[in-house]
Amino acid sequence: MAVDLGDYNDVATRIAEFRTKWPEGCLRPADLDTPYAIEHIGEQAYIVVVAAAYRTPEDPTPGVGMAYEPVPGRTPYTKFSELQNAETAAWGRAIVAALAADTRKGVASHEEVRNRTAERDVDPEAEVLRAQIKALAAVRKWPLRDVAHEFDLHTGGDIRDASAEELTRFLTDLRAVGMGVSLASGEEAS
Repeated sequence: MAVDLGDYNDVATRIAEFRTKWPEGCLRPADLDTPYAIEHIGEQAYIVVVAAAYRTPEDPTPGVGMAYEPVPGRTPYTKFSELQNAETAAWGRAIVAALAADTRKGVASHEEVRNRTAERDVDPEAEVLRAQIKALAAVRKWPLRDVAHEFDLHTGGDIRDASAEELTRFLTDLRAVGMGVSLASGEEAS
């Protein structure tokens, strides 16, 4: 199902609304000593940002917004900019919490919806091939990080972003030759 991103305000629009309503206001981390944190849920790391939208310099009850991004990012919009994306999302939510932005288009910002939609737009064939590679690694007792490293050596890319075509070639070579062998030449890797 396609999402119409025009149905959501972007954070830049929310910041402009905030500045118009509260010209003395500011956006900053809720805790200046800890502007962000790294949290782990299982084996997945997340950058967590809690932001505050102060309407005035002495605002006793600023709007507070929270956001997190998985690390590494899973989309072209989040990979290598996880902290910035989490911060932007937290600002947008803090502005909404301060009742300083129009929420008729929803609390989630344009950027948040785009980032989550891009995560869902994965190639199902590539996902099946990744699962087959993981299953082969489990049967042969190969650590997944070694398989990912072998893929990088073989293709010069990241297995998480690989196309179905690249994964098919890698899986075929992996089944035929195995780990610890240069897949390009068939000779023992150093």
